[in-house]
Amino acid sequence: MALVKTTRWSELVLKVGDGKSPEQFKPLCTINAARGINFNANTTEDSIPDCDDLQKLQWLIREKVSLSVDVTGAGKVDKKDVKPLVDWQQSPETRNCIVVLDDADPDNVIEFLGAYHLTTFSMAGDPGSPTVTGDIALQSSGAVTATYGANVGGA
Repeated sequence: MALVKTTRWSELVLKVGDGKSPEQFKPLCTINAARGINFNANTTEDSIPDCDDLQKLQWLIREKVSLSVDVTGAGKVDKKDVKPLVDWQQSPETRNCIVVLDDADPDNVIEFLGAYHLTTFSMAGDPGSPTVTGDIALQSSGAVTATYGANVGGA
């Protein structure tokens, strides 16, 4: 039997760049629970007629025209992250980020590097929980590159 090689949720890590040279990347403490990365493709479509029978319903063809990546995260809000997150969300500037799918075996590590806009930062609390939780959403701006295994830069 061959079992699936799984990765623990804690090994999917968002690291945000500090914008300095050389750039240093560190995780946000607020992203201490749910994390996600979504790879998207936008398409254009056209319907193609059947020349032998123009009355037939036409099939749609689709072509990919652009790619993007969305990153999400959530957790208990760390107060030291609030000001930098609000500032980033309100800024027109992107920040470089790395999403790491880590592993004990260096050959299995994957990093996705790109520039991102912080499009959502929310905080919420309720009487049923003594702590404030937060959610973030990032959208890529430009190419996101993937590095696999031995080629990972150790950022």
